[in-house]
Amino acid sequence: MGWAALSLRKMTLKQRINNLEQRLVNISQELQSMYDSSSYAQQALGVEKSQALMNLQNTYSNNTATLGGQYSGTTNTTDLAAYQTALQQEQLSLMYNQMIQNSLFTAKEQAMQETINQQETQLQLEQEQVETQLEAARAEYESLDEAVSQDIQSGAISLVS
Repeated sequence: MGWAALSLRKMTLKQRINNLEQRLVNISQELQSMYDSSSYAQQALGVEKSQALMNLQNTYSNNTATLGGQYSGTTNTTDLAAYQTALQQEQLSLMYNQMIQNSLFTAKEQAMQETINQQETQLQLEQEQVETQLEAARAEYESLDEAVSQDIQSGAISLVS
């Protein structure tokens, strides 16, 4: 190849290298943004879970207070047994609802994590491909650089004295 053709190819490769390097930066930024968003989403989900469990606890407290008011001052053993049964039912209901809430939030967390893992895997695969392309482009650029130098040297006019 002539010096001009080699130089043109070098310029094209340099542009490709710059584009690939920029894509690597963009992928890195996308990964960081995804991690940040994921962290915020997980925190929000944690807050939502805490509020749901707190609401269940408040409902339980209100229901047990209402039961206490209904059976206050009772000395009858039948009424006391009914009161104990009602309290146990409320406690079982609370535990059951907490279990359901925990299951729902665990499923949400797993779905969110699965989505994040898929996106992360996709970006990492793209990053590997870009790095491979970048390595090849840099190698070709270096070989062209040497070829240009040799072409210039071989084409130089030598003055013999």
